[in-house]
Amino acid sequence: MNKGDKKQSTLKANWKVFLKKRWSLPVLYLACAAVIVSAVVVLQNPGDKDVASDNDDLTFEQNQTDWAQDPSEEVTEVNQSVEKMVMPVEDPNAIVINRSFYDQNASAEEQQDALIVVNQNYYPNQGIDIVQDGESSFEVLAAMSGTVTVVQEDPFIGNAIEIEHADGLVTKYNSIKDITVQVGEEVNQGQPIAMSGTSELNVEAGTHLHFEVYEDNVAVNPVSYTE
Repeated sequence: MNKGDKKQSTLKANWKVFLKKRWSLPVLYLACAAVIVSAVVVLQNPGDKDVASDNDDLTFEQNQTDWAQDPSEEVTEVNQSVEKMVMPVEDPNAIVINRSFYDQNASAEEQQDALIVVNQNYYPNQGIDIVQDGESSFEVLAAMSGTVTVVQEDPFIGNAIEIEHADGLVTKYNSIKDITVQVGEEVNQGQPIAMSGTSELNVEAGTHLHFEVYEDNVAVNPVSYTE
């Protein structure tokens, strides 16, 4: 028997002795389990790193989104109130419309009452003529907040103020006196801007205010905007 055969015979004998021990099988099971668990951990490590990387990227993107969008700005925009045009007088219930706006859809009688006669020529009224309880004069207020663009002295129309507002709206105030604003001035809704006066264009109305409203340079009925 050579040395190799003798060594193999010795190993087989030792292995048989080991297997005869009561604790040999549990030890083998534990060793195999340890090898399997180690292999699983090694195989799963690359996947865990990818998942962690994806989660980190997602968190970073969410943080960027939260930083870019200021919640306070959205709340401010939603809660911001829209100003509605009002009659340019302190007490709308105390006024009377002496001459109405010329409406293409109105009746023939209403259209006739809304005509202005100048040198025997008839012109449609582009606004409304306001009088107040027969008073000699009353305070004229800004119908909306805006910027004064025109302040004009003209005895024929009775002086004039124009104010530009948002959304293409313009209000015009004629037949006034004692003007208290100037071109370029920012005015608030309800701010006094003048006193009612007279004009050669509508002498029969006496002391009054001629009030016009334009939307995108087209005259519209002021009553429909202030109701």
